[in-house]
Amino acid sequence: MKKIVLIFVLPVLAGMIISCSSSDSTPQSNSGAQAQTPERPALAGQSQTTTPVAREPRSSVGTYSGITVFDLAGNKHDLTEWVGREPVVVNIWGTWCPPCRREIPGLVKLYGEYKKRGVEIVSLAMERSAGPEQVKMFTEQAGMQWVQLIANQDIAVALGFSGSVPTTIFFDASGREVARHVGARDYDTFKTDFEKIAGS
Repeated sequence: MKKIVLIFVLPVLAGMIISCSSSDSTPQSNSGAQAQTPERPALAGQSQTTTPVAREPRSSVGTYSGITVFDLAGNKHDLTEWVGREPVVVNIWGTWCPPCRREIPGLVKLYGEYKKRGVEIVSLAMERSAGPEQVKMFTEQAGMQWVQLIANQDIAVALGFSGSVPTTIFFDASGREVARHVGARDYDTFKTDFEKIAGS
């Protein structure tokens, strides 16, 4: 009986380790077509039941224009303040997500190495209940000294977000998406893609 229980429980635990999603436990990288999923984590203040993302990632910088996101102080921003102006790593994450937390030290180290080479990181917090103050406290303690924004439905759809966090997207200086990882990654994996966009 114990063996039967382990057969069913271990794969579930393995999926939870890789990414935080009820519908996608397999890491994906650099996929041309974005997978559709039935649900994605609800944003702060929203119901857990949401409509599916059914769009492809936008390929033109201009299509990100006009989509408003807010920083932790409540100031409005447009994603084109970064995408299409400099090499950018967009990291969609959540304070509630263990795999997101595990990859943060690697991103902190890489930011220290690549900021001087012109690479910016923009984090989009996809929160279930935490507000900007809690996100700010978490990011300060974790040493996340890059751009911090709160995600919303519009930006999630624009980026072709599949519903799994963390999701990390690499854009070169022209705004072209060159890599995408769904699920947590380590320092060495991320470094390869930082190299692709650095100095672009």
